[in-house]
Amino acid sequence: MKIGIIGCGNMANSIAYSITKTQKHQLFCYDVDETKADKFSELYGATKLMSENEVVLNCDIIIIAVKPKDIFNVLRKIKDVVGDKIIVSIAAGISVERIKDVVGNKKIVRVMPNININVEEGILGVCFSESVLQEEKDKVTELFKSMGAVIVVDEKFMDAITALFGSGPAFVAHFVESYIDATVKLGFSKQESYDLVLKLFYGTIVNMKNNMLTTHQIKDMVTSPGGTTIEGLIEFERKALKGAIIDGIIKAYERSKSIL
Repeated sequence: MKIGIIGCGNMANSIAYSITKTQKHQLFCYDVDETKADKFSELYGATKLMSENEVVLNCDIIIIAVKPKDIFNVLRKIKDVVGDKIIVSIAAGISVERIKDVVGNKKIVRVMPNININVEEGILGVCFSESVLQEEKDKVTELFKSMGAVIVVDEKFMDAITALFGSGPAFVAHFVESYIDATVKLGFSKQESYDLVLKLFYGTIVNMKNNMLTTHQIKDMVTSPGGTTIEGLIEFERKALKGAIIDGIIKAYERSKSIL
């Protein structure tokens, strides 16, 4: 397939990296910043084009990888040349209906990836407009499966996916950072803390996955009556840590619903 990418920022780079690592497709790119486009072209063997319209005219699938505030400007430029091409938007909070308002009743796909696609461990929420044929849905789904777990959903779930999994890596990094800071406070070097805490999180997840353990089972295995673990867990409950995490995710969800 001929895949065009409009916008050559961080997420576009992660998408292109995954595509070129695992699949054989022709890549085309455009960015208003020519320096970005040149670097992108060099890194991924993409053909650099000179406008958004050129990308649409030369490609089967067009991935619009610009910030939400810029997507409507791109859509207005390409609306007259879209035809029956497949338009993929990764803009958070921008519905299929709002894209249709600009380009008309075209073949539109919304995808919400997260940054972990650059190690093929992403989570990608996908929804389709009614114009996309089943064989085209299969092609798009297969394309993104190289980047991680793909979940095809009704569009009403896209804001939840944005909050849970699009924002998720930042939330997880924040939790990890807190644990690293505690490790440093208890006397370990910064590097030791970083390495050990990553191993702790990774090892716990692998243990849960490989042995099919629930979170409660892990806690029960570690917690002894009157011991250190129950003391820490009680303090977390006293400070309403779980509630704060849930509230933060809900705030992200509400923001996704109100973008632009």
